[in-house]
Amino acid sequence: MKNIELKLQVKDFNKIIALLKLNKARFAGALKQIDTYYNCLNGRLKIREINNKNFELIFYKRANKKGSKISNYYVLPVNKVQVQILKHILKSAYGEIVIIKKVRNLWIYKHTRIHLDKVYNLGSFVELETVVRNIKIIQAKQEHQVVIKKLNLFKYKKIEESYSDLLKLR
Repeated sequence: MKNIELKLQVKDFNKIIALLKLNKARFAGALKQIDTYYNCLNGRLKIREINNKNFELIFYKRANKKGSKISNYYVLPVNKVQVQILKHILKSAYGEIVIIKKVRNLWIYKHTRIHLDKVYNLGSFVELETVVRNIKIIQAKQEHQVVIKKLNLFKYKKIEESYSDLLKLR
């Protein structure tokens, strides 16, 4: 699967939430997420735990660069028993790098997922993910730019790294 991503650091979400509502984005829920990252030579590998109910093994490749970038990813849903076994196997085989804990408020605008993330020990971030599914890449890029404009995101600091990289730098 593929999406176009942008990560921005913000002080608070009030203005962005007002713009999301004004532009009829749909609030899809609050998610407590724990992402456990493992050493990986070619991309990033993590186990995601969502609200202690849903679990996923995720592999993705994305360049570290400021601004919008393409991310190629694979997601494998796993159950609660499998996730514990997978965590043990991955830690034993590859080594655990870092654990990211966050609260994510998820908003949806057409094909774009807007994440309002409060990341433990890092701060507040807005992350856009325009999903390239059932649309062409050019349409996804256009929608991505429209969302940036509608939410007035040009004024915020662009972040090139993943949360895992940012936490390792601390």
